[in-house]
Amino acid sequence: MKLHDRFWLKSQPYSLREMFTEKECDLAGRFVDGDIYQGFLSGFNYHRWHAPVSGTITHAYLVDGSYYSDLEAEGVDSGGLNDSQGYITSVAARAVVAIECDDAQIGTVACIFVGMADVSSCVIDALPGQRVNKGDELGYFQYGGSTWCLVMQPGVVASFVPEGPFSHKEEAVRVNASLAVGR
Repeated sequence: MKLHDRFWLKSQPYSLREMFTEKECDLAGRFVDGDIYQGFLSGFNYHRWHAPVSGTITHAYLVDGSYYSDLEAEGVDSGGLNDSQGYITSVAARAVVAIECDDAQIGTVACIFVGMADVSSCVIDALPGQRVNKGDELGYFQYGGSTWCLVMQPGVVASFVPEGPFSHKEEAVRVNASLAVGR
């Protein structure tokens, strides 16, 4: 993934600069050529956020965004905004939390929690300078139907544990389950 370039997934743009915001371009730059894992939380899922690694919070901020914005190229989406999840990482209300991992080989890990549809109530509990352990609560959505991204620096991820192709019949990934294997 590039800072200013966009790659297209199902006609949806991803851009680190837009996900993190122009103001936090230096933070976004740490993840150029890194890996992203994006997950979906339906209205029936758990909506609290937990630290994927142990370390120190370096950034924690809210980004104002739009409601019910979807990508017209996807056509009518009977599931709400389900087909526009990549697109809304750049336009919807979201919270960004970056953690400097205790393990220097992992470096900085960023979590981007994105409200879908009418979800704009991102509440961050973890503040910059705070030490967190893997699994500690970072914050939550006050109302559900949302998506989130785990963003890793280059050279950290050897493989992701849940591997595609995915279907609507896949079992949900459980809280605190492994998502990736490091190099």
